[in-house]
Amino acid sequence: MQTTLLGLAIAFILALVAALVGPYFVDWNQFRPQFEAEASKIIGAPVRVAGNLDARLLPAPSLRLKTVSVGGANDLGKVRAASLDVEFSLSSLMRAEWRATELTVNGVSLDLGLDPKGRVDWSPSSGTFNLASLAIDRLNLTGRIALHDAASRSTLELNDIAFSGDVRSLAGAIRGDGNFMFDGNRYPFRISSGQTPDGNGIRMHFNIDPGQRPVSADLDGILSFEARALRFEGAVVLAGTPGQRGGSDAPAWRIAAKVKSDYSAARLDQVEVSYGAEDRALKLAGNGDLRFGAAPLLRASLTARQLDGDKFAAKDSNNANVEPVRVLPAMRAVLAGLPQIPIPAQLELASEQIMLGGRPLQDISAELQSDAKSWTVRRLEFRAPGSTRVSMSGASAQAGVANSFKTGLNIESSDPDALMTWLQGRSDAAYRNQKPLRLRGDVTVSPAGFAIDAMKVEIDGGTVEGRVAVVHREATSGSKVEAQLKAERLDLDATASFIRSLAGPQAEWPDEAQLSLDVGRAISAGQELRPLLAKVAYTPKDIVLERVKVGQPDNVTLDGSGNFDRANATGKLAVDATAASLGRLAAVVQPFAPALAARLGVLRADAGPVRARLVLDLGKGKAADRVSARAALDLDTPQLKGNTVISATPQVAAIRALDFDALTRSDVAAEARFSAGEGNALLALFDLDHVIAAGAGPVQIEGTVSGAWRAPLRLKVRLWGAGLDADADGTAEPWAREATKDAKSSVSLRVRSADISPLLNLKSSDPVASIRLSSRVTLAGDRLIFDDLDSIVAGSRLRGRLALTLADQKSVEGEIGLDQITLAPIFATAIGAAGHDATEPLGAGLTGAWRGKVTFEALHGLLPGGAELQPVSGTVKSDGQSLTFDGIKGKIGGGEATATIDVRQGGNGLALNANVQLSGVDASALRYRSLAMPKGRASMQMTLLTQGRSAAALTGALSGSGTVTLEGLNLPGLDPRAFDTAIRASDSGQATDDTRLRQIVEPVLAAGALSIASAQIPFNIRDGRIRVAATTLAANGANAIVSGGYDIPADQADIRAALASTQVGTATSRPEIQLLAIGTPDGLSRSIDIAALSSWLAVRAIDRETKRLDAIERGEPVPPPIPAAVPPPAGPAPDASNPAAAVSPADALAPGRDPRRVPAKPKIVAPRPSITQSIIPPIEPPVATAPSVVPPAPVASQPQVAPLPPPIEVKPLPGALRPKPLRPPLSLTPQVANPPPRPALQN
Repeated sequence: MQTTLLGLAIAFILALVAALVGPYFVDWNQFRPQFEAEASKIIGAPVRVAGNLDARLLPAPSLRLKTVSVGGANDLGKVRAASLDVEFSLSSLMRAEWRATELTVNGVSLDLGLDPKGRVDWSPSSGTFNLASLAIDRLNLTGRIALHDAASRSTLELNDIAFSGDVRSLAGAIRGDGNFMFDGNRYPFRISSGQTPDGNGIRMHFNIDPGQRPVSADLDGILSFEARALRFEGAVVLAGTPGQRGGSDAPAWRIAAKVKSDYSAARLDQVEVSYGAEDRALKLAGNGDLRFGAAPLLRASLTARQLDGDKFAAKDSNNANVEPVRVLPAMRAVLAGLPQIPIPAQLELASEQIMLGGRPLQDISAELQSDAKSWTVRRLEFRAPGSTRVSMSGASAQAGVANSFKTGLNIESSDPDALMTWLQGRSDAAYRNQKPLRLRGDVTVSPAGFAIDAMKVEIDGGTVEGRVAVVHREATSGSKVEAQLKAERLDLDATASFIRSLAGPQAEWPDEAQLSLDVGRAISAGQELRPLLAKVAYTPKDIVLERVKVGQPDNVTLDGSGNFDRANATGKLAVDATAASLGRLAAVVQPFAPALAARLGVLRADAGPVRARLVLDLGKGKAADRVSARAALDLDTPQLKGNTVISATPQVAAIRALDFDALTRSDVAAEARFSAGEGNALLALFDLDHVIAAGAGPVQIEGTVSGAWRAPLRLKVRLWGAGLDADADGTAEPWAREATKDAKSSVSLRVRSADISPLLNLKSSDPVASIRLSSRVTLAGDRLIFDDLDSIVAGSRLRGRLALTLADQKSVEGEIGLDQITLAPIFATAIGAAGHDATEPLGAGLTGAWRGKVTFEALHGLLPGGAELQPVSGTVKSDGQSLTFDGIKGKIGGGEATATIDVRQGGNGLALNANVQLSGVDASALRYRSLAMPKGRASMQMTLLTQGRSAAALTGALSGSGTVTLEGLNLPGLDPRAFDTAIRASDSGQATDDTRLRQIVEPVLAAGALSIASAQIPFNIRDGRIRVAATTLAANGANAIVSGGYDIPADQADIRAALASTQVGTATSRPEIQLLAIGTPDGLSRSIDIAALSSWLAVRAIDRETKRLDAIERGEPVPPPIPAAVPPPAGPAPDASNPAAAVSPADALAPGRDPRRVPAKPKIVAPRPSITQSIIPPIEPPVATAPSVVPPAPVASQPQVAPLPPPIEVKPLPGALRPKPLRPPLSLTPQVANPPPRPALQN
């Protein structure tokens, strides 16, 4: 048994060794005929093996063939392979299954042919082998595939194919990926396929990923063969993503469609086209068809209800609508970015509306055609804003010129201004003409440029005919523009606007240009130019101005000619202008130099004839690389005469290349002299009339400027004449706009005489408007600094430093000192009241629009009314919303005055708050016009508040309150000795009536004063009226009760004083004298009321007579007369020059003088009114403490006089005689039934 098993093992081992080693000793090539015959039977097609043939059994069955071909020699469809290596699965073979572990085919060359009927030229398989039973675990394939179409006689070839995948069945179950080369580009691909459930077709998914070209394709559907004719039904998606490869700016695109195809044509349904980024793409939908064969053609019709061109053209999705002139180049780039297809195509595009520049384009229709190389537009029509219809038709390729075509263009617009407004991206046209525009012509477009022949443009009532040609700039040649235009009537403004719109915002000057313009009647800025002739040409070598002639019907002509050699940088230009008046010349210059016309327009337009000449001369310079350039302008008008000469030495290269940047870097020198018979005309010409004013008479100005353009310039200017004398010398940079350290100007300014009333908005007669000034002025960026400022303003010398920032928010910083300052006009200027009547609205003033502070100090500060502060200082500051006079301090009358004033703009006008304090001031130094405070020391605290839109409103709304404190006060004109004089005159019989009593009392009353130790007088202000309620001032021997007021708007004062004796009479009956002063502070009308005194004296005389009669009846001695107490003198000695004042009332009763003789009437001299100008509404009067009444001392009896006639019994009147009550102070204005509420007082 062991021997048998051992034998079997040895036999098995020998069999394995034979199977492993034996094939190496077999020449398999000798079995080539048998192998080819068996393979042809299995496959059903001729098989040829031209190379080596090798086979192996172990370790796995394998077969290797070299140079294998399948198919007949004359067949269009055949397969060739350089090598074929296949390894079979041993286990599968043992189960009678064909399964290849790995199949590698290199150098495959598959040629498939289509006959004229579209059938595959490949014989049906008649072999005995079922290809569906073969499975391949790993298939590796390299080679090429070519499809030959007999109908179109064309070939589609895919080269350098590399595929790796698996095959479940050669009948169609394939899956794998690879890449291939087509048209010089490599494309990666993926494929998967399988048989359909019915076995009649293959479901295939073929995908091409972006490779060297950013194009992808996705094919998903069922592929079937009917009678060897290919059919496909499924979905196709083509996409391009340029931005993912190479950073291209070309837009992305995507095409998707449902496809039903056979050998002759394909039907495209549900076509969806997207062009651009996903969030802003142009999307269209439609259907089409594809024709195969000798004349293949793709036709499609795509529509869209609305497209957003603004979003498509904007790179940023958040951007607003862009200008159409910027969108149009992007829209033109759509054609260049359209994907190229290998067959001709015709596309019809239509859309109801396209949003472009924020406005809709309507009824858009276009026909596009491709010849497999480029796209062209056969027809394009749309309606644009302004009721504009645009159409192009008859586009055809130009013979012999690549990428060029010729078409007829027709534009009809009912509102060309709306069209231009839309093209320029403006919201609305500044000038709406609404006259139709029509343009017709033959447009030839080529890569080099375009031309419009037989052009006819009807615009704004005029017709322009001619030709326009534009050649674009290329590497070997520059751009060129040619235009020959002729018109009987032409609106230059409308034409220029139309040309600017067509040129676009980034338009550049061409390298060459030729313009010939012949217009019989041109309209520019409302002016008629008749004729307008121009013939201009310029090239890189020269500039030729053959003739320019501009005329007007009213004798205005502008004629010029010139020639410049750009190669030698030499030439001359001369322009002469004549006009009947300056206004007519300015109208002609307006279209060409608006800034110069605006300056000339400020002068009188009808002053007389005007002549002007401009000469530009270029000659050889002293250096070989330099040119001597000189421009001279002479102007001769009845108002103004002068000339300007500008010279420079630019480089020759800058002149040849017309390099304006290099020209601006050349050194320039300018000299100008102008004179005018009326100075204000010259100031207006140089835009100085809003700063200074000239007097009646001539004014001259001359100046020189030297330096490089856009670099610091050295300037020297002098202005002198009627009321003006100023000069400036220094450096300046007029074009420096940014606030940098390098942009700095420094000028020494000296003004010996100037009227700055226009700058301050004042009248020329205002003394503040006249100044003299010298300073070093520095301009650094937007900061203007006045150093070493020394000026004479309104006769006062001003010195200091000021710094102004001329930005959007202006600021001022500085310190100034003055000899004398008048506070009232300064304050009026600050609040905007200067130069305006009281009832006019306030001007801008200094209450806003600036920030900063200015500190000032003056030796003398004049207050309203004549008072003076010596010295005075303070700070004026602003925060941009309010103006504050802070820390105002001054010395007056040996005391100190302080104030703070805040002014700001509010909803109801200007609001003002103020706080004023006086401390230890000699009251006699406080005066207002002819009113003055009496001698003494005074202090005051006062708050003020007002609001209004004019000076009168501010005065009428003034409110506030305060208190005046007086110490050691002497009130003149209130001598209490007047009571003693009145009593003596009554007792002696001299005061026969009130008139006589007034004549006796008034001189005595005015001869002295009432001394008051201290008193406080409160006052209120409301509605512009100061009110002082009845206030008692206690003194020795008498009390004074003062009250009154002052109406500021009406300038009326009302002052009352009641002097009551405390030496005579009783507590309920005392003599009293009332004084009243009414009128303006410059002339008060003073009066004295002695009615109360006369009544008291009458009662006293009746009482004395009654007592004397009673004593006589009773037989008692007659009581002696009761003398009046004589107080010590309270006033100064009587004036010796006044005889009436020299005789005291007591002397009038001296012995030896007949008391019944009426003395001579003394001369009444009214005393000078002198009382504090404080007037307040009535309040509860505070009563000053009165000293105790000293009882009268007895005096010696007076001598007896002649006996009187027999006594007459006189009985007293029943009841006690009451003195007349005091009348209340006079009210200057009636009381308001419902007074308005007072504004809150602010400290």
